[in-house]
Amino acid sequence: MRIRWKHLEVVFKEVPRIRAHLNAASKQPNAIPVSLDDITAAIREIYGFEIEVRLVDFGTAVIKGMIEIFEKKAIITIDANLNMHDTRLVFVKEASHIVFITDENKTKDPAAIIERYVHNRPETDDGSHPDDIVCEEITKHAAAELLFPPALRQKFKDEITQGKTTIFKVAEALNLPDYYVEWVLEDSYMDNSARMRGDAGEPERFQVPQKSDKKP
Repeated sequence: MRIRWKHLEVVFKEVPRIRAHLNAASKQPNAIPVSLDDITAAIREIYGFEIEVRLVDFGTAVIKGMIEIFEKKAIITIDANLNMHDTRLVFVKEASHIVFITDENKTKDPAAIIERYVHNRPETDDGSHPDDIVCEEITKHAAAELLFPPALRQKFKDEITQGKTTIFKVAEALNLPDYYVEWVLEDSYMDNSARMRGDAGEPERFQVPQKSDKKP
């Protein structure tokens, strides 16, 4: 699902604050796998929220996790049938709602969101979605920025290209699902992340292709 640049601004404004706490808490900056305890502590210190985690058998593959946010407390419920890698990802995506939630984008009808994801995806996607759907989508980006340190991405990408490692080994090192690691290492995500963080990225991939005057 596509979202617009303006929707991602809050992610790249708030995530550096959390990453600063993570690097301060770790003996080694950009250490992996990123500690969920450290992320929990950072959210508590920065935003003042305590987080309680519950594991429940949802009995469906459609719902992996949910969050309930109260006054200075949040309860994250995660499907007990998930493996460790997916559990970590779902936890951080749900916890990110604490950072981004507003009266406008909070989930008013969970069933309607599920219905939209499963049955009512638009045929053409121009990035226009209800606020609560946008909030769901940006947590995916927030989790990437927190759980896969940007400083390590190009190194891993190069090593995969050179045959020194694989997506699966990188996923094991990060304790993340391999499909998620593959998404973060795509040129489009890495370049967009670099632009939002103010890094140079690879300029040639940002350029609009020039029209050729040559005729076939």
